[in-house]
Amino acid sequence: MTREDNLQIIANLVTTETASKIISKNYSDDVIEHICGYAPTIEIFAKTRYKPETVEKLMELVKADLIDNYDLMEIMKDSLRYSINEHNVDSFSETITAENKYDLYAVFRTSNVTDVTFDEIYLGIHQGVYEANSLGMVQMNREFASEMHDMGIELMICEGRDCYSYLVDLERAYTGDTYVPVQKHRLASAINEMFRQPDWTAFKEYLKDQISDMDKLTPYILKQQYESFRKDRTLSTLADKVAGEYEQYISDLKKQDPDKIIKSAYEIYNKDYIVDYCNTNTLYMDLEDIQVLLETDNVLDKIYQEWDSMTQLNGVAEIDTAIEDTAYRLKSAKAVKQVMEQRKAEEQLSDTPAHKAPKHSRR
Repeated sequence: MTREDNLQIIANLVTTETASKIISKNYSDDVIEHICGYAPTIEIFAKTRYKPETVEKLMELVKADLIDNYDLMEIMKDSLRYSINEHNVDSFSETITAENKYDLYAVFRTSNVTDVTFDEIYLGIHQGVYEANSLGMVQMNREFASEMHDMGIELMICEGRDCYSYLVDLERAYTGDTYVPVQKHRLASAINEMFRQPDWTAFKEYLKDQISDMDKLTPYILKQQYESFRKDRTLSTLADKVAGEYEQYISDLKKQDPDKIIKSAYEIYNKDYIVDYCNTNTLYMDLEDIQVLLETDNVLDKIYQEWDSMTQLNGVAEIDTAIEDTAYRLKSAKAVKQVMEQRKAEEQLSDTPAHKAPKHSRR
């Protein structure tokens, strides 16, 4: 049939006002032919908030078999309420392939009902934060939503179109037409960066003890808490390390003659004090500095020697200063060693035949 024939069919099926809207949009012959047989479809294409050129781009995807007629109609129904995702139509058209078409279709539709961008939602699928569901929308990955729910973070569930309520029962949230929609994207992305870490379970329990109202949790606070958690654990490990070294020191000392033990009383007392200090006080040091202490053998003795030399010079010295200075010296020595090793490796490389300058013979 000709375009005129299809337009006449449309005029016979809908009101004059609706037919006039279709004509004014100047849709292509393909679009006119696609909608001409069914009045509800004509109404949607007449009332859509999308520009005609956007509708044409969607029709091209149907012709390329990248979305089907049902997909197109769901997208067009969405556009009666919102057209937020209209600026994503080019990204949608350029990115969609036979392999990812279901995910991209769901991403495009979801970007119409959230302030999360098209790219952020699609990336979230690959990161495991989100997944496409059977309703053609993107939802939070069930395992990931379970973690957030267990943390005490308040999430919404969606049941049908625009029917939202608070998540109470996780099992119910993923049955039938009910799902956990995209939400709290920045926080979810920040949690995702830590979610697969070996210490995640321990950190989650730590976080629940530290924050009573999870609605106040932000990516920045989450990062701060994780740094504090790691530092607390590292400080605890350091305390265990120096305590273990002290026990070994005492054990070895007991094998010495009594005079040696008596002469070591001052050292014994102060090493015991260092152990107690590490066990009962917070060290305000960078995690990197604490890690250097952990990587050093017999670090208790090094801290003691640092403290003892400072005391001899100044009459008195604080344990925390001695610990910080020990870390600084160890880190500096480590940096120098790395520079020396790098230079040595570069010199060895320059001495190999392949890197020596070719000799030129005289003519």
